[in-house]
Amino acid sequence: ELNAQVEGADASFAARTNPTRAANYTQIVRVDFQVSGSDRESNAAGFQDRYTYEMQKAMKEWRRDAEYSLVRGTMISGSGSASRQMAGIKASITTLNTSQSGVSFGENILNDYLQNAWSQGGNVDTVLVGGRLKRRISGFTSSNTRFVDADKEKMFAAVDVYESDFGRVEMVKHRYITVSGDVHNDVVGIEKSKWAVAHLREPKYVPLAKTGDSEKGMIIGELTIEARAENSSFIGQRHA
Repeated sequence: ELNAQVEGADASFAARTNPTRAANYTQIVRVDFQVSGSDRESNAAGFQDRYTYEMQKAMKEWRRDAEYSLVRGTMISGSGSASRQMAGIKASITTLNTSQSGVSFGENILNDYLQNAWSQGGNVDTVLVGGRLKRRISGFTSSNTRFVDADKEKMFAAVDVYESDFGRVEMVKHRYITVSGDVHNDVVGIEKSKWAVAHLREPKYVPLAKTGDSEKGMIIGELTIEARAENSSFIGQRHA
């Protein structure tokens, strides 16, 4: 909007809009493990101590479960008998949320998504897709154009960085954008600076009381996703 003022005019003050905080819940993520006395004393292949081995596996499982919720979680307030759940990235994007109902994903559609985010003031720098759409993106340059590393004499068919009219975009293949059971394929574009993972409790190992002939522990933490400006990002759902 053009800002041009009359010479000598007094200042005028337009009404200002107060910012609002996006709501989300923290989610408790916990992975329990238990090792019997016999298992801990046995000479197992691949590791020395079964309990330490299971603890390390539980931490990796915790991170995987947390990442799944950060991407795909649906916000639930919870109760004394129901767990509290965060809204993940996919559920948090509401302004630029498009259902394509089987429309084939292509380069023009991707650029439309990027332009829509740019029109909202965003600068999408990362696009997250499943394996099927990642292969589609890698074909944008056609079969006659490939990136060749002359030093290593290798030919690269994958497109990992896309130079769009709206900036350079990293193309990331992510396991949880589309999972087994999803009928169609989704594409998510984010401006990374507008998203953050917030921990109420960092994940940690907690030993549990010993009962019987076993030792028990858990990895527990509590976290959520911060959507600092969800309209800077987009999601295209149900692509063919």
